[in-house]
Amino acid sequence: MIKVIINEQDRIWDSSQVGWLKGTINELQNSGEPVCVRVLIKYGDINLCLSAGICNNSGGGGRPLNTHENEIVEYWNRLDVEAPSLNSGKLVALLNSIK
Repeated sequence: MIKVIINEQDRIWDSSQVGWLKGTINELQNSGEPVCVRVLIKYGDINLCLSAGICNNSGGGGRPLNTHENEIVEYWNRLDVEAPSLNSGKLVALLNSIK
């Protein structure tokens, strides 16, 4: 399961959610509101919470990442998804690469 949370709205991710994700991020950015995106991934041996944009730091960690989790975090970092000016296309690329 992959769950995407944009500010207070959330959806279970599948490719039909691309329009919602891009539209919601664009609307918030155009209105000047801060955007926080959290991605919760529970899939096989993956149990991650990633965040991008302007989010309150909720801590995290507590255990070392396994190989699959580390690959996702490395890809996340290469795409620079965490930049405060969110690029929804990069986020969609990451989400689609997980399945």
